[in-house]
Amino acid sequence: MFKVDEHVPLLKRQRYYFNISSLEKEGLLGAELRILRKPFTDPLRIPATEGRNGIQLYTCATSKQRAMLLQSQPIEDHSVPKWEVFDIWKLFKSFRNTVQLCFELEAIDQGHPLDLRSLGLDRSGRQNKEKAFFVAFSRTKKHGLFYNEIKARSGHNNKTVYEYLFTQRRMRRAPLPRVKKPSRSPKTRCNRKQLHVNFKDMGWDDWIIAPLEYEAFHCDGICDFPIRSHLEPTNHAIIQTLMNSMDSHSTPPTCCVPTRLSPISILYIDSANNVVYKQYEDMVVESCGCR
Repeated sequence: MFKVDEHVPLLKRQRYYFNISSLEKEGLLGAELRILRKPFTDPLRIPATEGRNGIQLYTCATSKQRAMLLQSQPIEDHSVPKWEVFDIWKLFKSFRNTVQLCFELEAIDQGHPLDLRSLGLDRSGRQNKEKAFFVAFSRTKKHGLFYNEIKARSGHNNKTVYEYLFTQRRMRRAPLPRVKKPSRSPKTRCNRKQLHVNFKDMGWDDWIIAPLEYEAFHCDGICDFPIRSHLEPTNHAIIQTLMNSMDSHSTPPTCCVPTRLSPISILYIDSANNVVYKQYEDMVVESCGCR
């Protein structure tokens, strides 16, 4: 059995509180609590029953409800750091109308409580990236916009979203890399071109965790007659392009636009300091066409 210093009181339980008022309840697919267990390097203080002791996660007891065991899992290796992951989706579904979730963590060895500090669970002196966090998995509706999260982060003062974006950019120490102006050449036909998005350069790496960069692509080029079949023109686009070729002053040309887009998943910290993993639709251009 694990021995402790009798002069130091046991750290038997830890409480974790999470504000979920900012989470969009619709479209949620799952929820997890993740707690970093650091390695414990002193072999003399590692429980002798390693592999049979366990971490247990409970709901917090209230005046109306007793604490409920949510999950129990063993600790098998004290020599390496590990994120302990607890599936709390069932609890979250039951309390999705509440503002705050509360959890309690304890460690048990043969029915006796262990000091959480002895298992690398001491919370003192931890950096932000080492603190426990709540993860919500969700899928946006078709009309769900990444812009809405940016808007939420701009605050509730008179700043516009665009002012917020430019302020974030100005706060960065490193300037944006200079891009050479392309030489003037005849406009190419409508096609997909590269558009590399770097959230760190945009000043968003303080709340976007991953990915910090991705290829979004964009569409560029002319839509002249005859429109190539791979550009998947609509009947209206074909007629408009034909009319434009006959008289460019009376009819504008069709535009080179995305015809198929795909989603990406983003892990970020929302305005209530929760870690959210959400899939956003229409973030990457897969193909272009004339419309």
